[in-house]
Amino acid sequence: MSVRMSVLAMLAQQPSYGYLLRAEFDRRTGAPKPLNVGQVYKVLEMLERDGFVTRSEQTDADGHVFYEASAAGRVEVERWLSTPEQADAPARSDLAVKVAIASTLPGVDIERMLALQRQAAIERLQQLTRATAPDGAGLGPQLAGDAIIFEAETEVRWLDHVAERIRAARAAGTPLDVPFDTEPPKRGRPRMASKETS
Repeated sequence: MSVRMSVLAMLAQQPSYGYLLRAEFDRRTGAPKPLNVGQVYKVLEMLERDGFVTRSEQTDADGHVFYEASAAGRVEVERWLSTPEQADAPARSDLAVKVAIASTLPGVDIERMLALQRQAAIERLQQLTRATAPDGAGLGPQLAGDAIIFEAETEVRWLDHVAERIRAARAAGTPLDVPFDTEPPKRGRPRMASKETS
């Protein structure tokens, strides 16, 4: 959704074409991985289909087809900019699932696994910090870079939290291993208790 609305917002500023929109998106967000230009053209097709942009009949000297935000597109941009983003219900994080399962398996050195993951997270954080947009890059890329760094810092904090919880569980004598439940899971609807008639 953010790429779609970002493209529409830039078109509300001025008419443009796909490749230039891709370059503007990357420049404004400091995207560490360039946006795929094919994705931009797909977004433009959908925006046109939905009536949010119009395609120019004319092309420039290089053959670029320009798109412009329609009145409905400008209203949609205003709605997007004035509506707070709702955090999506978190999908299952691969890392969280891996740690949760590993912590319940017998014979797994969970502390070693966490230490390796933490080291990788710190290395990623250091890389991100070095790759942060320079001061002259503009505020947009700096803010986007900050968000990525904060996310990496959060992973390190979470791994430290997990390690502490495991230490506390071991200190309390709480077994970490979870044996398989041999009772088959119940299937279907629960049976209703029959009413006794008198």
